[in-house]
Amino acid sequence: MNILLVQPYNNYKYDYQKLYDQVLKIIEKKLVDLVVFPENFIDRVSENEAWEIVEGLAEFLDTPVICGISFADGTERALYVNWAPAEGETVDSVFIKHSSAEKLVFELEKDELEDPELYEPILLNGQRIQVYICHDMFFPLVTEKLEQEGLDILINLTGGNVKMSKWCNVLKGRSIELDTTVLCTMANRPDMKQPSDRISFKSGERLKANYKLGNGEKTHAFSLFSTDDPVIEEVTVEHLYSDKQYTQFTVGLDEDADCTIDLDKWEIYSSKLLDAGEEETSLHLTKNGESIHVHVANYEELFDRTYFYKQSKAEEGHHLVIYLSYGPINEEEAIALMKLRAIENRIGCIVVADNLFVAAKTNRYKDIQLFKATDNKIGFDLQFMQGINGLFQNSASSKQGIPVRFKEQYLSLLKVPENTK
Repeated sequence: MNILLVQPYNNYKYDYQKLYDQVLKIIEKKLVDLVVFPENFIDRVSENEAWEIVEGLAEFLDTPVICGISFADGTERALYVNWAPAEGETVDSVFIKHSSAEKLVFELEKDELEDPELYEPILLNGQRIQVYICHDMFFPLVTEKLEQEGLDILINLTGGNVKMSKWCNVLKGRSIELDTTVLCTMANRPDMKQPSDRISFKSGERLKANYKLGNGEKTHAFSLFSTDDPVIEEVTVEHLYSDKQYTQFTVGLDEDADCTIDLDKWEIYSSKLLDAGEEETSLHLTKNGESIHVHVANYEELFDRTYFYKQSKAEEGHHLVIYLSYGPINEEEAIALMKLRAIENRIGCIVVADNLFVAAKTNRYKDIQLFKATDNKIGFDLQFMQGINGLFQNSASSKQGIPVRFKEQYLSLLKVPENTK
């Protein structure tokens, strides 16, 4: 499938028809199966107006279209229209944002929330396409729900410029755990100082556009990606490791660490701190008045985005997951997934294998800190490791993330044990 990502330039001051004409010229020269516009491409319109706009755009381009639109009710939505579907293909569909919006999907009327089509994929060219909007990609249960409903291609619509390393950490990780193509387009707003781009990863590999027009600096830009004939971009990945050596909580292979990894017995224990629990794969420790919950898992669990949600854990405290491998592992794959788990779960992560002993956690803004073991030991500062509780905003009026009042509805996207709530 050939997917054209559109990156409009300016702050809602587009000459829309000129932009549409540019897209049409590309379609006339290149095979395009789907055109994707970013989040909030159309601002503050009613539901009827939104559908009229996207239906008219799909008709003008004579090509299926996904378009991000801000509704007058405060929701952020992605509308899809295909005027010439083959038998069994989707004619129209809508995806609604779960986070960082004036009104979230959780606030819809009950009949809308219970609509079985709410998470159904778009069917096009034999592929199941799922869409989520901007920050929704940071929440693992949204991705889990979309995959449960059927997913061959995942597309993210982002509304503006971003911290590119953070976006790529998530997009790359998602492409590995899903083992598929993940794409993202975003608006380019000159009043925002961070970069904007059109991005695609396939199973962890960064893709080059098969065709592109414009560099996005002061003009609209377009990238055409092929899922059938992907072009791998040769990228030299250099991970930046922190030189910090924290002592608030340490994990190592020797008993001088607060938590010791026994590679012979394939278990963790503490010879220094009292374990308040009696679980085979978890420790519940206290150090200097701080509660630390440590879980140990096989390396294969790193590929399971729901693993952390299935563990027994207390509401309060700091959380750390240690993934152990019996043999050598793919270092790049492991680090990419470890970054994703630290970001999406607000936890510390450690991977220990024959060829690797590294850790990751995030700062306040979900930027990654990576650590290499020093003398077979890694330390954490116990900041921004609150686990699931750290995902939610305490302010009921917050327009960032998911307010804590919607915690139960978010968790209901996956059936989880009672003790995780």
